[in-house]
Formats: sequence, C-alpha cells, structure tokens
Amino acid sequence: MKIKIIITIFLLTFYAKVQSQDLTNFKNDFKLSLDKAFNEKNLNDLFSKYPHLLTPQSDITQLTSNLKGESLSTFPLSDFKNDNLYKENIDNMLNSDNSFRRLFSYLIIGASNDTAKEEVLLNKLKSEKEKGNLIWCGMSLLNLKTKHTTEIFDFLVENEDFGDAHMLPLFIKLDKNSLQETAYKRYNSENLKAKILAIQILSQTGKNPKTEKLVLEAVQNWDMNIKGYAIYTVKELQIGNLLETFKPFLDNDKTRKIALEALANSPTNSDNEYLKMLTTQKDSISDELLDCFFESKKIENLKFWLELLKTKKVSNDYYFSVPNNRLIYSDELLQNIQNTLIECKSEKIIEELVRALQGRNDIESTNILIRFLKHQNSSIRYWSADALKGNKSQKIIDILPNLISDEEYRTTALVNLLIENNINNQQSTFEKIYKNSGQDLDWERSSIEYLANYPLEKHKELFKKILKNENSDFSIRYNVALGLGRLKDISSVDLLIKVCEETRKESDLNSRTYLEALAMIRGEKAKKEIETFLNSNEEAVKELVNELLKKWN
Repeated sequence: MKIKIIITIFLLTFYAKVQSQDLTNFKNDFKLSLDKAFNEKNLNDLFSKYPHLLTPQSDITQLTSNLKGESLSTFPLSDFKNDNLYKENIDNMLNSDNSFRRLFSYLIIGASNDTAKEEVLLNKLKSEKEKGNLIWCGMSLLNLKTKHTTEIFDFLVENEDFGDAHMLPLFIKLDKNSLQETAYKRYNSENLKAKILAIQILSQTGKNPKTEKLVLEAVQNWDMNIKGYAIYTVKELQIGNLLETFKPFLDNDKTRKIALEALANSPTNSDNEYLKMLTTQKDSISDELLDCFFESKKIENLKFWLELLKTKKVSNDYYFSVPNNRLIYSDELLQNIQNTLIECKSEKIIEELVRALQGRNDIESTNILIRFLKHQNSSIRYWSADALKGNKSQKIIDILPNLISDEEYRTTALVNLLIENNINNQQSTFEKIYKNSGQDLDWERSSIEYLANYPLEKHKELFKKILKNENSDFSIRYNVALGLGRLKDISSVDLLIKVCEETRKESDLNSRTYLEALAMIRGEKAKKEIETFLNSNEEAVKELVNELLKKWN
C-alpha cells in the first residue's frame, strides 16, 4: 500500500505548499469521503491539505510545524465530533468495505478525541487487515490516551519497528500505573521482543519492591544477549547493592558499558567506590569508565568526572556532548568546571567543556572565556565566543574590534557578539572579509549579516547584486533584503516584490523576510504587495502581515 510512503514523503517536505486548514473547508472536503468511490488519491489529497488536522500526533507533522514556527492542537477536530456531519457518517466509515474510508475514519477519531469510539478501535486492531490502516488505528488510540495498554503493547510488539520507533514514544506517555501492570503481565513472555519491551517500560514507571525484584531476576537469569536491557532498567531506576551481581558483567563486551552506568547510578556507596577504585589501576582511563561518571544522574559523579579529566590520560578519541547533559549546567558544578578548564591539557576536552559556561556572566567564567578567545585552537575560540552570547561585560566589548580585525584570532561566533553589543563601526573590516571569503560560506554569511545590520549607502549595489542572484545562499539573500530595508532604499522595492513573488511559489513562508524589508521601506507599492498576503494559506504569514500593516501608519 503506497499510502504510508506518500504520507511520509509529503510531511517531510518542509517547503511543500500547505493549503487552508480551516475547519469549514475541511467539512466540505470531508463529504468526499462519503462517496463509495473514495480512493487512494482522494485520501492523499486530504493528507496533503490537512496534515495539522489529521495527524497532530505524528512526530513528522510536529517537526514540520516546529520548523515553520506553528503550534499544533492535540485534538484539532474536537468540535467536529459534535457536528451532525460527523455523527451521521463516522460509523459507516468505520465499517466500510473501502479501506481508504476506514483509514480516514481512524484519523478523524484520533484528532477529534472521540473516546466513545475507543472500544471500536480496539476491536479494529484485531480485525483490520490493511497494514497502513492498522498503524493509523493504533496511532489514534495512542492519541486518545487509552488505558488499554496491554492491547496496545501487543499491537506494538507485532507492528512497531523498535529500531525506528514512531509509536513507542507516545506509548510510554500513557498512564504509568496501566503501563506498569502491562509490563508485569508480559515480563515472562516467550516472545523475545515482548520481554524486552516489558523490561524497558518498567524503567519508565517508577521503582517499587516488586519492580526491583523482577528486574534483578532478569539481570541474573536472562541470556547474555538480552541481559543489557534489564541492566538498563536497573540504571534508570537507580537500584542499589549491585556490586557482587554486576562484577562479572564488567568483563563482557556486551554488558560492560551499561553495567558501569548502572553502578554509577547506584545509591550504594560500595558500588560507587568500586568504580572509583577502577580509575586508579592505570594512568590512562577508558572511555566507557569516563562515560559512566559523565552520564550519571548524581552530581558527585560529575564532579569526579571533571577531576578525572584533569588528572588522567584520556583517549584522543574520547567524546562527550555538553548540551545532552542538563545536569552539567548545575550551579553546584560551576567551580569544578572552571578549575578543569584552567588545568586540563586536552584541547579536545576544552573545546567541548567550554560550552558548559554558556550563559554564565560571573567574573571567573567571563575571564576564562575571554582568555580562550585567543587560544591557538580555532574550535576553542569559536565555542568560547559562542558561550559569551548575552554577556554584556565591558571587557568583552573592549576587545571585540581587535579580535575581529585579527585574522589569527577571528571566528564567526564573534559576529553575534558584535551585533548584540551594537558595535557598529566595523564595516571596513567586514567588507575585506567578504571580498576575501572565497569559498568559505560561513564567513560570507557572517560578513553580510554584519553589513546588513549596519548598512552604509555604498552597500546598496552589493546587496541588490546578491538579491538578484537566485543561486545565492538563501540566508544571505534574507540578510541583504533586510539591509536594503534598513537603508529604506525605494529603488529596491520592485526587486523585493519580484523576489517575493518568486519565493511564494513554493510557500508563502519563504517570503516573510522580504515582506519585513518592504515594510521598512514603506510606500504604496510596498504596501500593496504586502496586502496580497493577507489571505495567505500560512497562519504565520497572515499574522506577520497583519502586524506589519497595523504598524504602517
């Protein structure tokens, strides 16, 4: 059945033109589905026209909406279920011999929060033969927040690809008590996939004596090939007193990493002390041992990890991600982070760890970051400048002009600091950077961004030349349009209108920046062009246009 593939391709196309999602229009189009000849093309057309109304629970729909700056309603058709058009036809659609009508009914029920149809959908999980229909029936039940978690569990075991899971994230958000009871029921299943899913669910439903007992039994008795799933749940629940059971797992490649992480999360001192003892056996330290401290949910372990980075030889390939560890931004760790950055010898560690000072405006953090702005390593310079965003220290403002002028130390992250601190006298520097940027797109973008924020009359022709070139980078074209807007260049209105009309062919969303530029310039011609977007199919564009016109006079 091609329907699932077509739907996915559509939803992933960010610049695809989305038509009106007004409920009145939807009701008119809904009548198409009442025809017995309703077919795959009709259904695809409705998917294309109303993704926000039909599939709000889809991660792809949500991603697309986030990229477009739009918000989604969980139940966008909640009013529709009270309409006679819905009431008089939904049962016939559910029981239709036409598989496309059935699929459409599943989507509408899920998007309307019609919990009265929950039992019908549960029965459809057993009787529906079409794979695509079955998936969307299950998705609708998940969107309805069903408490029939055992039925959904069995459905997922049969139909979800756990390597590329789309329904599982919705499933684990269901009622925790129901999920726990389901996991207890399926814990001893002969189906390997079901056993694994059950033990993983328990990692999300809280710790109690029964769960601890079952999970530790799985750790001891399950085959080594799947034992890691049970150990993962031990780690997540922070179960203690693990050492004697877990020591053998540290010698097995299949369980070593997760066993180390479970011991690091244990509330038992002896478990933690054993790990610390392992770090003393060699001058160097393994990536796995470092990771177990870094990924721990315990602040003390992160402090120990920071100490290890200073005192131990670390692999050149060792990698960690600061943004993926929210605990590292804790105030309690600030001094430890500062000390490690000062004393650590590894440039690779410094360039990542320096990101942990993002948003820190205290004197010591500011001084560390300023020193790193002249580090020999360009990545350290970049992330240090990036971490200084929002820091209004006069020390930073004073050194920025010299740094951006010096080819040895300049980095594109400095441009944001110049702009946010309104340092508006560096045009000659950025004119040279742009001229010499060659194939370096990052510097080309950054230099134009600065010049567009602080444009001079002499930049008009450069900006127009870039805007006329359809092959120019889209972000550069956006910036030069705004630059022309800030210059209030009347002579560029026709060009901006032409670009507006070209870019709206794919989506009105692409024209937003050009509309803003026109609004800066003003004039009757600019206003008329902006007014043509008043009935845009894109809600975000309509809101922008109304705001621009409101401020016109």
